[in-house]
Amino acid sequence: MNKQAFLEELKGRLGNFPAETVQKTYEYYAELIDDAMEEGLSEQEAVARLGSLDDIVASVLETTPLPRLIETRVKEKRRRMSAWEVVLLVLGAPVWLPLLLALGAVALSLVACLVAVDISIWAAALAVPLCGVLFMGAGLFAAGLELGLRAVYFGGGLAVLGLGVGAVLLAVLLSQGFVKLCRWIGRSIKNLFVKKGGK
Repeated sequence: MNKQAFLEELKGRLGNFPAETVQKTYEYYAELIDDAMEEGLSEQEAVARLGSLDDIVASVLETTPLPRLIETRVKEKRRRMSAWEVVLLVLGAPVWLPLLLALGAVALSLVACLVAVDISIWAAALAVPLCGVLFMGAGLFAAGLELGLRAVYFGGGLAVLGLGVGAVLLAVLLSQGFVKLCRWIGRSIKNLFVKKGGK
């Protein structure tokens, strides 16, 4: 694919993005191709070096703020409302407004629940190694304990500390999964505002 065909297809794929985002992306990739050609690559090699258009569009979607996508979509769809549409909108407000507020409250509560689960996992994961350290301390410093009982406390504390390290690693993995889930949800919401004009 040559430079012009690549840039035109890129511009077409970014159809529902804000105009300034499309322009900046167009200029950025045009400059990348020009720089690669100055280094001695052919036009086709320079374009191939950029990767797939799907990956480029996905990265632009990732970096474009959701409010800008919504604003662009609303500007596209803006038209003058007829009188009967205004009347229906006003008369239907007692129905659609509470539903909209309830939907927002449900979405907010889902996010709060996910955050609470993540915090709970971290609290439990950090409590396990702390218990191990306390048991080890009891085995070393508790007064009036026989040597055998001290060894049991110390050994048990060491085992619990080992489990605690595993619990912390598991909490890290779960938190990373939580972040990936949030990013996926964000990308899915953004795709609602760019999908139709994207291809």
